[in-house]
This record gives sequence, structure tokens and C-alpha cells, in this order.
Amino acid sequence: MLPQLTLLLALIASSTGTAGPCELVDRATVNALLGAKSSTGMPAGPERDEDSSGMVSYCIFRAGSAALILSQVTFSSAAEAGKATTKELVTSRMDGDGAKITDEPGLGDRAYWAYTTEGAEIVVLKGSVVLGVALGGQLANPPVSYRKALRAAAAAALLKL
Repeated sequence: MLPQLTLLLALIASSTGTAGPCELVDRATVNALLGAKSSTGMPAGPERDEDSSGMVSYCIFRAGSAALILSQVTFSSAAEAGKATTKELVTSRMDGDGAKITDEPGLGDRAYWAYTTEGAEIVVLKGSVVLGVALGGQLANPPVSYRKALRAAAAAALLKL
């Protein structure tokens, strides 16, 4: 009975069309962003996000001292997600003084590009979901140089939401 139940749950999950954060970006992209073969993604959540009141899930990929973090915050409505997705929220999530944050047009309903000397992130609002694609740690290049690659990863991930 257990194998049948597992199969049924897998079919239900796959039929919803929603991927978890570990499935949003393919392994080749993860490895390219990290500059080396990465670990298997470590999922966390869903849990209540204290900053925004949405339900957040994460996936962390590591290669050496670098990390790629995919976050997916789901809200009860697009209006609630829109209210929570602000430059101020993105600023609060960037751990470092001197964070630079700009609008990133052409992704989802609204998007931001943010970086510090320690890391970089693309944050995208799409309907009732806020997607984050963040890169940090000991990177081969300065964080600001990853804008195009993080944007491409976010665009690919949006197709799976």
C-alpha cells in the first residue's frame, strides 16, 4: 500500500505544475553560477517568513565556499505579494552595508537586481509568488558581474512556477 500511496502523492504533486525551489534551476546552470560542480540542493521549508508573512521555501546549493540560494515565497494573493515585494524588503535581505538595488525590467510583474561586495540577487514578483536567486560566498568574480547570469537563471525558473 505504501508504494501506491507514494506514487499517488507524486502524481498529485506533479500535476499542480508547481516546482519546489530545488527544481527551479537546472544543475548545469547551478554549476555554471558556482563555477564548480555543486552539492545536491538542500531544501528547507515551507515555513512562515517573518519579514513578509508569506510561506517561504529555500534550496541551497554549495560548491567550495560559494553558495546559490533559491527562495520561493508564496502568498495567499497576488495583491499581498505585491505589497510585500518592495526595494525596502530586498534591502533588508541583503546582509551588508552599501547594498545597491535597482529595478530589473522585463522579468515577472516586478523585479529587482541587488548586490553588495559579498553577493548578488535577483528578486522577482510573479503573481502570488516572489522568487529569489542569490549568489554569495567566495566567488570567482565580483558579485556585480553575475547580473546577466542570475537574470537568465531567474527567467528560466519563472517558466517552472
